[in-house]
Amino acid sequence: MQRKTDLTRSTLFVDAETAASTLGVTVTTLYAYVGRKGIRTQSIPGSRQRRYWWPDIERLRAGHATPESLPATSGVKHETGITLMTQRGPYYRGRSALDLAKTHSLESIAALLWQVDEAVVVSAAAPELPKEFGRLQKLLQHASAVDRATALFPFIEHSNPRAFDLTRLGMARTGVDLLRWYTCLLANLPRPETRPIHETLARALGVGPELKEVIRCMLVLAADHGFEAGTYAVRACATAGVTPYRAILAGLAVVTGRRSTAGRSASINRLLDEISADSDPKRPILRRLKDGDEIPGFGSTIYENGDPRARLLMDQLEKIFGDDKGFIKLKKAISTVREFCDREPDFVLALAYGHRRLGVDGRNSLFPLGRSVGWIAHAIEQFETGESLRIPASYIGPLPT
Repeated sequence: MQRKTDLTRSTLFVDAETAASTLGVTVTTLYAYVGRKGIRTQSIPGSRQRRYWWPDIERLRAGHATPESLPATSGVKHETGITLMTQRGPYYRGRSALDLAKTHSLESIAALLWQVDEAVVVSAAAPELPKEFGRLQKLLQHASAVDRATALFPFIEHSNPRAFDLTRLGMARTGVDLLRWYTCLLANLPRPETRPIHETLARALGVGPELKEVIRCMLVLAADHGFEAGTYAVRACATAGVTPYRAILAGLAVVTGRRSTAGRSASINRLLDEISADSDPKRPILRRLKDGDEIPGFGSTIYENGDPRARLLMDQLEKIFGDDKGFIKLKKAISTVREFCDREPDFVLALAYGHRRLGVDGRNSLFPLGRSVGWIAHAIEQFETGESLRIPASYIGPLPT
């Protein structure tokens, strides 16, 4: 199958001539469309010309007058300034998540997405320790990080009245505490630390500088990915005015679902086990194809040419493990899927393999920690609309007699 190479793959903006030609109109008509049909534009520095947002051009070419949206009565605000989804990957507040993942910490991404001074995130004191924490942590030591967080967050919330400050700054401060608490649970520490999160995790896992960078990259790439199911759950809770702890509990409940990232991770890990154990790494792939089974971890429904987050993470892992027999097997398996199905790895597959190389138990994925940054941003944005959730139902049951 031939891969598409249209403009969605190479650029986010096009010039006036390209935009007009794509729509089959004159440049003069294109100018009118900017106001009448919502085409977004951006000035070109040092020039009187402007460039035009390609997704808007594609929308109009497809015959959609306005972007697809939820009904205005849904209550959950669907316009967002947090993350823009493009074929080149997500953009956090207009900045490429892939570029940010190469240099930035999760804390700096939190400051960006929450729109607060980074000093609020980086310099905050360690959260207070509830008196029940040590005893409960011991009782829950065999549970997954998600289950421990679900059980402990209500106690942690009530130990600090500041958690009930629902101003932007208040929710950001609570968000910092929440991230440090979740890190504490992942690392199985007696109390939260104030050092950078990726450094705390690297130290707990006993990995060196190269894998520490992988941890940082994984967390940043996981921070947000638009309006997936967990985000809707978080935003629905935020309409009621709950604290960030309660909003995050909604997201954590969703990520344990069968169709969630964590749910798909189980089948992906089984595939990775088979690839690792088989002398021919193509065999587990071909067996699934022969039986008509799904090949988990491949074929994003969002990215037509493969998830760019997965490519970035796999490139990082290849720099470290490129000569490793296990990594070579994985690459052969990926090539087989590419050859027979024309599919590329998803981020969740790269994440699952990264977890293996870090020695992270599948039940203690780093994904919910990274995603919590985006969830808090969505909780802040949703709560600030002042809207309560009220979705009108379409009743299809029996009518009254």
